[in-house]
Order: sequence, then structure tokens, then C-alpha cells
Amino acid sequence: MKTKPYYEDVLTEEFFVENYLEKRLSFPKLKALLDERGYNIAMGTIHKYCKKLGFQTRDHSEARREWDDDPLNYSVSYLTEPILETIDGFLLGDGGIHSNKNKVKTCRLQCGLEYEEFCEYLMSFFSSYKPKIKKYKSSSMKQGFVWDGKSKFHPDLYAQYQRWYKFRDGKMIKSVPTDVRITPLSVMLWYLGDGSVVQPKDNSSIMLRFSTDGFTHDEVEYLALQFNDKGIKCHRNNDNRIQIDAKGIPAFFNYIGRTSPVKCYDYKFNLPTWRFESKRMKEVAEELDIDYQKLAYMVKIGEIECFRLSKNGRPRFLPEHINKIKEIMY
Repeated sequence: MKTKPYYEDVLTEEFFVENYLEKRLSFPKLKALLDERGYNIAMGTIHKYCKKLGFQTRDHSEARREWDDDPLNYSVSYLTEPILETIDGFLLGDGGIHSNKNKVKTCRLQCGLEYEEFCEYLMSFFSSYKPKIKKYKSSSMKQGFVWDGKSKFHPDLYAQYQRWYKFRDGKMIKSVPTDVRITPLSVMLWYLGDGSVVQPKDNSSIMLRFSTDGFTHDEVEYLALQFNDKGIKCHRNNDNRIQIDAKGIPAFFNYIGRTSPVKCYDYKFNLPTWRFESKRMKEVAEELDIDYQKLAYMVKIGEIECFRLSKNGRPRFLPEHINKIKEIMY
């Protein structure tokens, strides 16, 4: 009678579920684990029993995982609503998702940025996916290098790839999902990555602009609608970019905050204080429910003070001016 090999009691379904599926150990690591437990079992035998028990063995990703001393657990989801919020801000701006070509459907978050500080800030939101940052040479960057941020591959991120990418013009292209999270944090990340301040040196005019030209017209219109619904006046311009004019700037910065979380982009928040606080005459008249013509006359004769950027510029009213109007008109 043939004796049953002793390792049949070791290489059980429970052993492979715990160590191969849940802990994601490669076959070399499974052998090392068994060696530590005092079982000298050949790696080929471990592989054979894994297949015999019906487990689908990993192909190219198996070798890659062996290089990784700290792999993610594919059977555990790390996705939370706060992470989803930051993923949306990341993808609206400079971020992207890179898909894995192997049978296991996984993806990773990736970005290539000018500033190390911003790269570290962005990737810090995805600590659950164990990101790494490296510096590479890049002729496309003015400083000659790029800061490359990459998370590890995980099925969570494949689900986000499906949500954010559509097949168009013969390839997978980033597209805005209808359930995109528009929140103060996601918009902050988006603004830092793809937003800009456009103003002449004399500060006579100003606008904020988002580089949304990579999205479709309908997607950009949808994003602009989300802003307008939150009281941030904006529109899609002829370059298919979202443009926030002077009227919408106070509401925009009230929404995301007036301070940059990274020093490298302080300049995107370095606007004159009056841009945040001043209101135009029509706004003040409507807000206080007073006659516009009467207010204009009292400004003209000097009874009510106002702020003007230039001698003949439009009158604007700071909080102290509005308080004075209340005293006089009420």
C-alpha cells in the first residue's frame, strides 16, 4: 500500500487560502515559510498542489510580487469615501491611472510633477496603497527632471480605472464620471494641479482657469455646472477650459480656502485682499435691498466712500464701506 506523502497534510486548501490568496505570498515565499516551519518541500511540489486544489496560479505578476517585500493584500479593499474624494481631485488634475496588462485586474495611481513637495503632498492621500516617489530625467520638463509618484497595484484602483476611463478614438481616455466628487478638497487638489491665475501686472483684471481641454465639451459643461450650483460663477470658454471670472473668485476661494497647502503653489493664492472681500455696486444694492440709482448718486457726490483700482475704475465696496452704507441708508 502506497503511503500518503506527509506534505498533503501541510499543503491544504486552508494553507493556500491564507498564504497564497490572502497574504499574496509568492511560491518562493511559500517555500521559505514552510522551511521555517520545518517542512522541506520543493517549490515545484507547492506549485503542483496549488493547481491541484483548484487555485489559479499567477503568471507574470508572480515574479514581480517576489520582488516586493511589502505587497498589498488583494483580498482587502482600502477604498473609503475620503480616498475616493481625493482620487477624483487627483484625476481631475495631474493624476492618472495605469492599468496592469496581466490577468489579475489591478491598476495603480501615477503622476509626473515639477515639484517634489506637491508630488509628496498628492501621494500622501494614498498611503493605503503604499506609494513611492522617484526622480527621473525628463526633457519635457524645464528643469530637466520629473518627480514620479506611483502607488502599488490593487483591484480597488482597477475599479476606479473603469469608472474614469472610456474607450474613445481607438484608446482608453480619461473621462469625467457623472458621480465625480466635487468637494473643497477635491477642487483644491484639482486647482493645484491644473488651475492657474491669469492677470496683467497692473491687476486691472483677473480670472482663474482650469485646463480641462482634454475632456469633452459635455464633460466640461458638466463640471462648470457643478461649480455654478455651488455659487461659483464660471463658464466653459472657447478653448474648452473652465474660466472663473472676477465675480466668481471670492466664492471659489471661500470654497477651497485662501491658503495653499504647499509652498510651491503659494503664488496661485497670492491675490490682493480686495479681490476676496470687495463687492460691486449692483451686488451691494441687491444684498441690502436698496435703490441702485440712489446708491450710485451718493457715491458720486462723495457721501459714501468706495474703493477703485484706478481713478476712473468701477466702484467696489469693502466690508467697512458696506457697514457705512447700512448706517446711512437704514
